[in-house]
Amino acid sequence: MEIKQKSIILGLGFACGIIVTFLIAFVLPMGGNKDNPRGAVTQQIIEDSKKEISSLKEELENAEKTLKQSQDGKNQQQLTDLQTTAHSLFKIYYDYDQSQITNEERQKVVATLVSSEVAQTLFPLSADKSSSDYGSIQSQLNSLQVYAQPQTGTSITAFVDCDYTASAGDLKSNVPHYIFQVTYDTKVKKITGVTELGKVGK
Repeated sequence: MEIKQKSIILGLGFACGIIVTFLIAFVLPMGGNKDNPRGAVTQQIIEDSKKEISSLKEELENAEKTLKQSQDGKNQQQLTDLQTTAHSLFKIYYDYDQSQITNEERQKVVATLVSSEVAQTLFPLSADKSSSDYGSIQSQLNSLQVYAQPQTGTSITAFVDCDYTASAGDLKSNVPHYIFQVTYDTKVKKITGVTELGKVGK
């Protein structure tokens, strides 16, 4: 809507500019005498046209400002959507008890958050058939940070920094700064790519 308004204003401004140029080039010399009523009318037309162009420029600047504010607001909302999606996804990923839920079930839970490819990558069905010598595997998400990169087209890439605790039987380990790289599609509002980068630091 703002782009259409901008095009209309530009067109009107251009047309008025042509009119003023025509008046200055052809009409003004004919009415150069200030005592000539025709010249006074021509001068008034020119002044009115200049005011109209000035008004159109002001409208254009306001339209551009409104468009920029709209785009900034839209970008901020997309970043918020990315962060919300990432938090929801990795909470499901890390708040896990092997004895209570299967990866098949978790794939269904995250269907609204990620593409089917990402669901299969994070929650492989083969894990439902595996077991640990130490007992049932459990984990819990302690904290998570999302660091978004500049948007490219309809995609936003971000690094997700996870701090979680994992346990199996009597074994328990806290794992800070485990990093994933994700790609968020702003059109479908889903995470469509994920790469496990691993632990950073000790």
